[in-house]
Amino acid sequence: MSRQLKFIDLFAGIGGFHLALKSIGMKCVFTSEIDKYARQTYEANFKDKYLKDPNLFTGDIWKVDYKNIPNFDILCGGFPCQPFSQAGHKRGFKDNKDGNLFFSIEQILKIKKPIAFFLENVRHLKNHDNGKTFKTIYKSLQKLNYTFDYKVIKASDFGLPQHRPRIYMVGFYKPRLKNMYKELAFTFPREIPLKKTISDVFGGFVSKKLNSKDERKIGFTLRVGGGRSPINDRRNWDGYIVDNKIVRIKPKQGLEMMGFPRNFKMPVSENQAMKQIGNSIAVNVVKAIGSRIQYHLNNYTKL
Repeated sequence: MSRQLKFIDLFAGIGGFHLALKSIGMKCVFTSEIDKYARQTYEANFKDKYLKDPNLFTGDIWKVDYKNIPNFDILCGGFPCQPFSQAGHKRGFKDNKDGNLFFSIEQILKIKKPIAFFLENVRHLKNHDNGKTFKTIYKSLQKLNYTFDYKVIKASDFGLPQHRPRIYMVGFYKPRLKNMYKELAFTFPREIPLKKTISDVFGGFVSKKLNSKDERKIGFTLRVGGGRSPINDRRNWDGYIVDNKIVRIKPKQGLEMMGFPRNFKMPVSENQAMKQIGNSIAVNVVKAIGSRIQYHLNNYTKL
């Protein structure tokens, strides 16, 4: 008989991992998020008792005594992607502020030895620094005796009208795998057909150009900052042509493009809300992968 799986939510943002995994029956027992505005949004939407404990809802992950983190099954984290993204000039591990935060994940895995990890980052991570960064991550996790599987997946592959290609990494602690499954590769979920278009999100016909009947079905990848570019500029990501008028995306549309429910609260300014949404994860994708992890743990590991 399967039991309720527990996870921790690192670099949690507004709680995309929390929302997705809770919806399939998992329980979050620890959260870390340093941004005070993102923490406000997180607290406005999740009412778990542990969030009242500053030792369980923490800020700076480097100030946490990892031995005191409650026992859990899955380490989840969309560790800061800016150092590896085009917008962040791809500084990677050389970024002293965020680039080395992966190593906090490494230390927690080393000390707590959970059964699995589930990580997300920008697709450029794989090829950053000619593949050296990704190799460092892979080797670090392999040295800790974890399997390592990854796949680049678009949000639009799982029903969301936004491209948003991201790399998802999943691994299992080998000593907890049943003998016959120690070399079994993780199977990522099958794609889901797109049923909702960006026109549905805006409630009007979204065209690729002014005075055009050519519909834009999938929206641009939501980003952090750099908006308000001319509508035909290749850097434009927040401007759409809706019913032949130029419209800028608002938090309501952004949340829907990311898979958040309509009743999700954003108790911050519009600029902060758009920043938080752009930093978040595609809920539908995490939910689908989380369901596969859940199946894998219940069938192939010693819980």
